[in-house]
Amino acid sequence: MRWTGPWAWCVGVSSAMGLLAWCGPAAGQATVRPAERRAVLEAVRPLAAQRVGQPVKFMVERLNVDGDWALLTGELVSTTGDTLDWAKAKECHLELDKLLWVLLSRQDGRWTVKHLEVCATEPQHWSLEQFGGLVWPCGVYAGLQSATGEDLQAACLDQRAKSSPPR
Repeated sequence: MRWTGPWAWCVGVSSAMGLLAWCGPAAGQATVRPAERRAVLEAVRPLAAQRVGQPVKFMVERLNVDGDWALLTGELVSTTGDTLDWAKAKECHLELDKLLWVLLSRQDGRWTVKHLEVCATEPQHWSLEQFGGLVWPCGVYAGLQSATGEDLQAACLDQRAKSSPPR
């Protein structure tokens, strides 16, 4: 399995050594409170498990929360931390990458999944035009880059500054 992103080193070390390594958030990534992280993951878990036909745990690469919006990226693993039996996931191609990409909104204090990809072959934020562009709060894009390497949070902030009326 190919590990990429800010957690690649952690996963590689823990896999190679048979240990569970802890790594902090990637540079520039805000820390999400444990209770909020738990609430986001629990909102995603039943839907992700249903889509892949088995119980899941998360290998979180990034969890960004800004106001009432959250973006989770990473990968799904079995409840024992092993690779999932991807043959049970009808929508996934066995030979391709299986990235997790989830967009959530909070309504009445509860997180609700708005978009879920359990076996994306490339990050959904590489093609944001499918969602209408940079439409969510800019903090949701922290640490993410477009397919061409553009910092999406900076692009969002720039777009908002240009669309704001002059003072």
